[in-house]
Amino acid sequence: MSYLVRYLLVILIVLFVWLLLSHSIAELRWNMKNSVLPSRGYFLMAADPTASMNEGMSLPLHHTTCIGTSSSCDIRMKSNLTAKRHAIIYFFDGDWFVRASSVKNPVYVNGVEIQHPVPLENNDIIGIGETSLVFVNEREAATEAMLTYEDHTNIPQYPKGKSSRRLPGAYLSVNLFTIISASLLLRFIPSDQTKSIKIVSLAFLVFFVISNLYYFVLPLILKNLDRVLLLILSQLAVLGMLFQVRLELISNAATEKSPDELIGNLNAQGISLLIAYILLPIITILVARTHLLERVGIICAVVTPLLLIATLVFGNGLDSHGATLWISVGGMSMQLTEFAKITYLIVLASFFKTRTSRKNQFIFAGWAALVFLLIMMLPDLGSAMILLPTTLLVYVVMTSEYLTTLFILLGGTAMGSLAFALFPHVQRRILGWTTLWVEVNDNNRQIVYGLQAIARGGLFGRGLGNGSPGGIPLANSDMIFSIICEELGLLTGLCIVLLFIIVWLRAAKITIASHDGFSSSLALGIGTLSFVEAAIVISGVTGLVPLTGATLPLIARGGSSVLTIVFLFAILLGLSARREKGAFQL
Repeated sequence: MSYLVRYLLVILIVLFVWLLLSHSIAELRWNMKNSVLPSRGYFLMAADPTASMNEGMSLPLHHTTCIGTSSSCDIRMKSNLTAKRHAIIYFFDGDWFVRASSVKNPVYVNGVEIQHPVPLENNDIIGIGETSLVFVNEREAATEAMLTYEDHTNIPQYPKGKSSRRLPGAYLSVNLFTIISASLLLRFIPSDQTKSIKIVSLAFLVFFVISNLYYFVLPLILKNLDRVLLLILSQLAVLGMLFQVRLELISNAATEKSPDELIGNLNAQGISLLIAYILLPIITILVARTHLLERVGIICAVVTPLLLIATLVFGNGLDSHGATLWISVGGMSMQLTEFAKITYLIVLASFFKTRTSRKNQFIFAGWAALVFLLIMMLPDLGSAMILLPTTLLVYVVMTSEYLTTLFILLGGTAMGSLAFALFPHVQRRILGWTTLWVEVNDNNRQIVYGLQAIARGGLFGRGLGNGSPGGIPLANSDMIFSIICEELGLLTGLCIVLLFIIVWLRAAKITIASHDGFSSSLALGIGTLSFVEAAIVISGVTGLVPLTGATLPLIARGGSSVLTIVFLFAILLGLSARREKGAFQL
């Protein structure tokens, strides 16, 4: 039965991914054409004639507006007294601010030189070189005149008709996949293990109800919530539950574990997923309706290295795998380095919410160097390989500093070379990777067996429960992708890759539509981290890069990893629903 049903399961997940991918590409392209709009009700007006603009000229403002002589600036001037990037005007936490891009470039507000970012009010005069610009806030002016501000600008909206068939089709596909796969899975559990059957049945039922409830209720509470992200979260979580249960409860005839021990192993994963799903709407609503994340940047800057130091001091685990990243608390173990990813991204967004000054870039570089030093001391090569490209992408997008980005990339390469020289487990993994196609040895045996499993699966797989995961080390964590490909085929493996690409596309869409630099940076960071982590894990399993010890988000075993990725999805959902009243509503 499993061998026959595999065709239906693969078709359902392929259909699900195709519908969401086509929808996400179309919506992103539409937003790139229509949503990059200036704010409504806020603009600058030239107060005196200069060589480049006439008196009374209206200049639009975006959430981050760079003013200077460079061609990359949003407002370009032609003046010997104006620097290439002279001033930054940006929208943050409900207010507009202006700051000089460098201490060498004086900026004046109402005739007074400013040293730090200054909030702007209606009719404030900004002096840049020989040019005076008046900040106009039509909303504030209307309030002072006791009038109601009405914006008659047509707000572009992605046509609902274009997604009316794709999203319902994807919703139906993921629910059918859940019902069929869970029903098939239950048939593999021996009939005498009634406790296992009841617990697994209840777990899938609770998940099915909660995921469907969120899909219909959360968009009613938060009007612009991204339902595509909810669907992807459901599909990844179902795959994770499916294969974790399959690896614990199926084909365990040779194991010495009792049914209660097997259920106990599943409970840790299941409890983490349940806690994450309970907290998901709370986090989503807080992010969408408040500016809490903007206010905890400094706290996160302190917490991130503390989490790594705590792991360095109290961590334990398998030294044979090169790292001791787990901390035991009350009989349970957690991986604080996973939660450090969340705080790291918040700090990253806090620094690069605007085209930050060179001084702040150096401050961030020093803080990030400390964080990466602690990561390498653990050592946690996987986290370093995930956070570095995430940082680079956010940095280059938010600052346009291409040359500096190249230097940082070279520094990351030097850091990798240093890790190879200092850590024996890194040397073993590199050696295993370089000899992968030459011989089978203790350093590459895991990858070889994983590749053999992928090859056995073919396009459609051998069917759920019909694989041979027993000979693959760490099958339920590092090598879970191989097991999925063996039992549900290469097509399902490709769909998993595409799911994380879709997550990045949705994050890019949120980045474009966000009303402030913090939201843009955080959304881009979350999407990039999720994709990079999945790409590194899958590349390691398939022999494209050395194994890093990172886990496939939401699918591989790991309670801390599950909590972290669901929390990141919750933050991204909240960012998708953020709409600042009176500005940047799309």
